[in-house]
Amino acid sequence: MQEFTPSLGTPKEELDTPSFIIDLDAMENNIEKMASYCRSKSINLRPHTKHHKSPDIAKKQIAAGAIGICCQKLGEAEIMASHGIDNILITYEIIGSFKIRRLMALAKSTKVSVTVDDVANVVDLSEAANAAQVSIGVLLDVNVGQNRCGVEPDKSVIDLAQAVEAAPGLQFLGIHAYNGAIQSVEDDDKRKSLDSDSMEKTLAAINHLRSAEIPCEIVTAGGTGTYNMTGSYSHITEIQPGSYVFMDAQYGRVLPDFVNAGTIIASVISRPTQDRAVIDCGMKALSTDQWPPIIKSASGLTVASASDEHLTITLESETSQQLRPGDKVELIPGHNDTTVNLHTHLFGMRNNRLEVIWPVSARAMIR
Repeated sequence: MQEFTPSLGTPKEELDTPSFIIDLDAMENNIEKMASYCRSKSINLRPHTKHHKSPDIAKKQIAAGAIGICCQKLGEAEIMASHGIDNILITYEIIGSFKIRRLMALAKSTKVSVTVDDVANVVDLSEAANAAQVSIGVLLDVNVGQNRCGVEPDKSVIDLAQAVEAAPGLQFLGIHAYNGAIQSVEDDDKRKSLDSDSMEKTLAAINHLRSAEIPCEIVTAGGTGTYNMTGSYSHITEIQPGSYVFMDAQYGRVLPDFVNAGTIIASVISRPTQDRAVIDCGMKALSTDQWPPIIKSASGLTVASASDEHLTITLESETSQQLRPGDKVELIPGHNDTTVNLHTHLFGMRNNRLEVIWPVSARAMIR
């Protein structure tokens, strides 16, 4: 099937829709601002690529100063490595013989680390790494408040760390202490308090390791919502924000430090009544896990409902009621991590003209 792609230089209003578009100036400013913050605090930046899923953007982050990247899934890491990106932390437990074989294959060409919270998993990783003659970096996944994966920050971290240290083929690196649940808390004081609680738990885990004379080279934590909170603690060596690159409606309510760079442009396809329009951007182009999206392009419009391929909007003013089929509407998704995963390409715009098209290479890499 022939694929129709717009020519470079195409004006934004002439793009086929729905499309995920990037304001390149805004994105580049966001990337540099985060890198500059980390330089000012003398901490490492390891951005999470599950947000944009693009090796091209990951390379921009590394060029700006990031030491490497985070991936959530092994499949994402394989894609990033295939595009020449080294120093990858997979912030996920790699469980089962099939995935462990894939991890060993990846480790033959890429510096890769993983998180663990179970001694049996340590044994499995070690046996595979020893057989494959590779070295795998390992960080303890510590539960610092999210109550998802992770060993508790008590003396059990000693047993787990010692198991890693004794395991052939594994290199104990430190602690993974991410708390994603607090990143989108809108109240600054509450978010800061919750982050402080997480940092206390992190320090408790570090102190247990110190008591057993176990060195902790890396302590990685923090996200976009807490980057300048988590990053201020002396026991944190690196932060792993992701959403600062594009931002979205959810994070726009959390902090003003970074500007929205990733949006959806859609077309009006129907005007069935005076106060209702329908655009070609339903749940297959715009994730609905964080609701609602924000209509950026005009005032007097609100999102009413979404279905598979339709988004219904309410026209609340005389100006908005001038919309006609074919007109364009630009939206800020509620959550760009899950929205990007719906798209095959990212369309980079500068001065409202198409400058670059990037494939979403790690799209749907859920395994």
